Amino acid sequence: IDALSPKDRMILEGAKSIREDFLHQNAYHEIDTYTSLNKQYLMLKAIIKFYEEGNKALDEGIELDKIINLDVRVDIARAKYISESDLKYFDELFEKIERDFSSLKEKNKEEVR
Repeated sequence: IDALSPKDRMILEGAKSIREDFLHQNAYHEIDTYTSLNKQYLMLKAIIKFYEEGNKALDEGIELDKIINLDVRVDIARAKYISESDLKYFDELFEKIERDFSSLKEKNKEEVR
Protein backbone atom coordinates (compact mmCIF):
# COMPACT_ATOMS: atom_id res chain seq x y z
CA ILE A 1 0.00 0.00 0.00
CA ASP A 2 2.89 2.37 0.73
CA ALA A 3 3.95 2.12 -2.92
CA LEU A 4 0.65 3.64 -4.06
CA SER A 5 0.28 7.32 -4.80
CA PRO A 6 -1.49 9.47 -2.20
CA LYS A 7 -4.53 9.74 -4.50
CA ASP A 8 -4.75 5.96 -4.79
CA ARG A 9 -4.34 5.55 -1.04
CA MET A 10 -7.15 8.09 -0.55
CA ILE A 11 -9.36 5.90 -2.75
CA LEU A 12 -8.57 2.93 -0.51
CA GLU A 13 -9.35 4.98 2.62
CA GLY A 14 -12.69 5.99 1.11
CA ALA A 15 -13.50 2.37 0.28
CA LYS A 16 -12.49 1.30 3.79
CA SER A 17 -14.79 3.92 5.29
CA ILE A 18 -17.68 2.77 3.12
CA ARG A 19 -17.07 -0.84 4.16
CA GLU A 20 -16.57 -0.24 7.88
CA ASP A 21 -18.69 2.83 8.59
CA PHE A 22 -21.55 2.32 6.15
CA LEU A 23 -21.96 -1.31 5.09
CA HIS A 24 -20.99 -3.13 8.29
CA GLN A 25 -23.97 -3.49 10.62
CA ASN A 26 -24.34 -4.88 14.10
CA ALA A 27 -27.59 -6.88 14.24
CA TYR A 28 -27.48 -6.91 18.04
CA HIS A 29 -27.20 -3.13 18.42
CA GLU A 30 -30.49 -1.35 19.12
CA ILE A 31 -29.81 1.52 16.70
CA ASP A 32 -27.54 -0.12 14.12
CA THR A 33 -29.96 -2.99 13.44
CA TYR A 34 -32.18 -0.81 11.26
CA THR A 35 -31.27 2.36 9.37
CA SER A 36 -33.70 4.47 7.35
CA LEU A 37 -32.95 5.45 3.77
CA ASN A 38 -32.58 9.06 4.87
CA LYS A 39 -29.94 8.17 7.46
CA GLN A 40 -28.16 5.92 4.96
CA TYR A 41 -28.06 8.83 2.52
CA LEU A 42 -26.64 11.17 5.17
CA MET A 43 -24.01 8.65 6.24
CA LEU A 44 -22.86 8.09 2.68
CA LYS A 45 -22.92 11.83 2.00
CA ALA A 46 -20.57 12.39 4.97
CA ILE A 47 -18.15 9.72 3.74
CA ILE A 48 -18.15 11.16 0.23
CA LYS A 49 -17.73 14.71 1.54
CA PHE A 50 -14.67 13.62 3.54
CA TYR A 51 -13.27 11.84 0.48
CA GLU A 52 -13.80 14.85 -1.80
CA GLU A 53 -12.34 17.30 0.72
CA GLY A 54 -9.43 14.91 1.22
CA ASN A 55 -8.69 14.92 -2.50
CA LYS A 56 -8.80 18.72 -2.59
CA ALA A 57 -6.38 18.81 0.33
CA LEU A 58 -4.04 16.40 -1.46
CA ASP A 59 -4.13 18.71 -4.49
CA GLU A 60 -2.99 21.53 -2.20
CA GLY A 61 0.00 19.49 -1.07
CA ILE A 62 -1.25 18.30 2.30
CA GLU A 63 0.15 14.95 3.40
CA LEU A 64 -2.24 11.99 3.34
CA ASP A 65 -1.40 11.01 6.93
CA LYS A 66 -2.61 14.40 8.16
CA ILE A 67 -5.88 13.92 6.28
CA ILE A 68 -6.65 10.40 7.44
CA ASN A 69 -5.80 11.26 11.05
CA LEU A 70 -8.36 14.06 11.33
CA ASP A 71 -10.61 13.69 14.38
CA VAL A 72 -13.72 13.99 12.22
CA ARG A 73 -13.13 10.45 10.92
CA VAL A 74 -14.12 9.13 14.33
CA ASP A 75 -17.32 11.18 14.15
CA ILE A 76 -18.09 9.72 10.73
CA ALA A 77 -17.59 6.20 12.11
CA ARG A 78 -19.89 6.97 15.05
CA ALA A 79 -22.68 8.20 12.77
CA LYS A 80 -24.11 4.70 12.44
CA TYR A 81 -24.99 4.77 16.14
CA ILE A 82 -26.93 8.05 15.97
CA SER A 83 -30.64 7.50 16.51
CA GLU A 84 -33.17 8.31 13.82
CA SER A 85 -34.56 11.10 16.01
CA ASP A 86 -31.17 12.85 16.16
CA LEU A 87 -30.35 13.27 12.47
CA LYS A 88 -29.39 16.92 13.08
CA TYR A 89 -26.07 15.35 14.07
CA PHE A 90 -25.29 15.19 10.37
CA ASP A 91 -25.62 18.96 9.93
CA GLU A 92 -23.00 19.37 12.63
CA LEU A 93 -20.90 16.61 11.08
CA PHE A 94 -20.87 18.27 7.65
CA GLU A 95 -19.84 21.57 9.26
CA LYS A 96 -17.10 19.82 11.24
CA ILE A 97 -15.73 18.22 8.08
CA GLU A 98 -15.51 21.66 6.48
CA ARG A 99 -13.97 23.23 9.62
CA ASP A 100 -11.38 20.48 10.04
CA PHE A 101 -10.27 20.71 6.42
CA SER A 102 -10.19 24.52 6.52
CA SER A 103 -8.05 24.35 9.63
CA LEU A 104 -5.77 21.75 8.05
CA LYS A 105 -5.34 23.91 4.94
CA GLU A 106 -4.54 26.99 7.06
CA LYS A 107 -1.93 25.06 9.05
CA ASN A 108 -0.42 23.82 5.80
CA LYS A 109 -0.19 27.37 4.43
CA GLU A 110 1.59 28.49 7.61
CA GLU A 111 4.05 25.59 7.40
CA VAL A 112 4.84 26.40 3.77
CA ARG A 113 5.70 30.02 4.61
